[in-house]
Amino acid sequence: MGILGIKRPIILSRKFSGMLNRFLMERAESSLVLLANVRAGGLEDRGETFQGTYAASMERGKITGVAAHYWNGMVFLQADSDAPGLFHAAVAASGRACTGIAGPYDQVQQVLPELLRTRPQPAMNGRETLFSLSLGDLEIPALLQSGEVTCRHPSDDEVTDVTGMRIAFMREYLGRNLEGPLEEEAREMVAYQHRTKAHWVLETDGTVVATTAFNASIPGMVQVGGVYTLPKCRNRGYGRTVVAGSLLDAKAGGVKKAILFTGMNMEAAQRMYQALGFRPIGDYGLVIF
Repeated sequence: MGILGIKRPIILSRKFSGMLNRFLMERAESSLVLLANVRAGGLEDRGETFQGTYAASMERGKITGVAAHYWNGMVFLQADSDAPGLFHAAVAASGRACTGIAGPYDQVQQVLPELLRTRPQPAMNGRETLFSLSLGDLEIPALLQSGEVTCRHPSDDEVTDVTGMRIAFMREYLGRNLEGPLEEEAREMVAYQHRTKAHWVLETDGTVVATTAFNASIPGMVQVGGVYTLPKCRNRGYGRTVVAGSLLDAKAGGVKKAILFTGMNMEAAQRMYQALGFRPIGDYGLVIF
């Protein structure tokens, strides 16, 4: 038993896969990265892409909370109680440094104060709005219906340019002081998304002006991310149009729901997503060291 009678966290192995999936599916809209990574990497942790160490709390044979420390140093939380205990158990078991924390906002804030006593201020400490959309309610921008633009998967010879756009997005969103790690992560993620056809570009007059991707997906649900429009092409509706195009493709493939999160202070982005039919369902925390 731990402090105040709370049972010590356990480190999950392959035999817990079904139990963990059931727990996360009940909270799918705020657990999509966890769900997608479990499906892609399993519960073994050899430090490979999408793999992580999972610490869970258990009660009466059921998982009641989980923290996962991934190959890239990020810790994702889904723990209504004892988020700090699960966070520390996952980090201790993985042996990796923590590069950031993500999860429901109140859970991230439970973990953060203790960390800040022993390490520098994070480069990003964001409170995000979590949005959800049933794809049957997707509002199609007139620009996409006009035929003036084309939303499509990038070709092989466009991957370098798309990677550059992803790096520019991450610098703008997360901060330029993370340049080295950002470039490596961007190349790795774009390469994976290209292989799995999980990113799109918007083309007009033969020029790519915007891009978007699915950061995580499971059957029936996707998480939109990496939405970026070239600075010289902004305020023309290209961002919402490329997102809508990607979601139409997803809907045709059987996806029923999309989620995304964006900064609470990013009013233009929030208006853009709401114009597509997204509705806020909660707050999400994202901390990057």
